[in-house]
Amino acid sequence: MSVPENPTARVDESPVAASLVSLVVPTYNERENIVVLLDQVLATMGGFTLEVCVVDDDSPDGTWQAVAAYAGRHPEVGVIRRLGERGLSGAVIAGFRRARGDLLAVMDADLSHDPALLPVLAKAVFAGADVAVGSRRIPGGGADVWPWYRRLASNSATALARWTLGVGLADPMSGYFVMRRRLFEAVADRLQPGGYKILLEIVAQAGPLTLVELPYVFRDRRQGVSKVTPRVVGQYLRSVARLRRARGQSSGWEVPPRQR
Repeated sequence: MSVPENPTARVDESPVAASLVSLVVPTYNERENIVVLLDQVLATMGGFTLEVCVVDDDSPDGTWQAVAAYAGRHPEVGVIRRLGERGLSGAVIAGFRRARGDLLAVMDADLSHDPALLPVLAKAVFAGADVAVGSRRIPGGGADVWPWYRRLASNSATALARWTLGVGLADPMSGYFVMRRRLFEAVADRLQPGGYKILLEIVAQAGPLTLVELPYVFRDRRQGVSKVTPRVVGQYLRSVARLRRARGQSSGWEVPPRQR
């Protein structure tokens, strides 16, 4: 099953509602969470024309099957089942390539991202931002329950990205954001499917951007197991090194100011 060709239109004549928003949700073993998330997203995005593309890496728990059954009742939802491929960034890129929206959005499937922020992020992009990011690291943001070692890892990764790459975001490690399609198209051929944090990849490759960060409280997953492993940490370090080299080779590199 693939993303539907004719997502359900919303009855609203505003420019916001007339533009298609494509939400990509990468999944691996999220069967216990995905239907709850989809229900919440559809409820909060009622004022938008929306398509949701769940990109599943052939989950052993049958996540893609649960989404396929859900899509049978909700035509704005579709699923891509990737066979023989794994990885968060690769899944997001695959979803972006299939999506048809003017705006492209990403959020996690584990219920850590509050769907109520999604329409606010989308409206920020409609208002002029290139990228609107759900941020844990500006006033009003944070995490509800986070073990010290998870917090330390996140703090270290964020500091490394900001110091090494000069990325103008307080939370460059966020996996919750909305951006303009043209931005993805401008950097798509330089993105690495094996990368760890796709937002960092995009912003680091793009150069000067209008960035907006909006606060949210990260909720630790209620079901399933965290995907952060030593292998993922290694991928992140390699990604930062590669992006640093690309920055050094770029002749017109500018670091965009952080805007809220």
